[in-house]
Amino acid sequence: MTDNALPGIQSVALYAGRLDDATNISEKLGALRAEITVDDENDVWISLEEDFWPHDKEPVQALIVAARLGLEVELESMWSTIPFHWPGLGELTSSTSEYTQMMLDAYAQRGASPDRET
Repeated sequence: MTDNALPGIQSVALYAGRLDDATNISEKLGALRAEITVDDENDVWISLEEDFWPHDKEPVQALIVAARLGLEVELESMWSTIPFHWPGLGELTSSTSEYTQMMLDAYAQRGASPDRET
């Protein structure tokens, strides 16, 4: 099962908890790209994207939310194809518009452009 297998309030609350834990754009992207898996006994796995979420940072608020909902949580890292280069740029700002400009500037400096399909 995946995110949408969780009852609505649980899924929304876990997403919100992950976003609460994010302190910069990279972590916000990591929170949004994370995957939740739940089994028939309401055990939950939260898979966090290694390129966006620091491996040594626990999603404290998400764990508090899960505990209040009576869910057992296991954290794991995942690797996937990221939609653009330089994921570390997001660690420099908490502003989405500033991050977008930084990313576009990085592409322009290299004579490239971001893939518009991703």
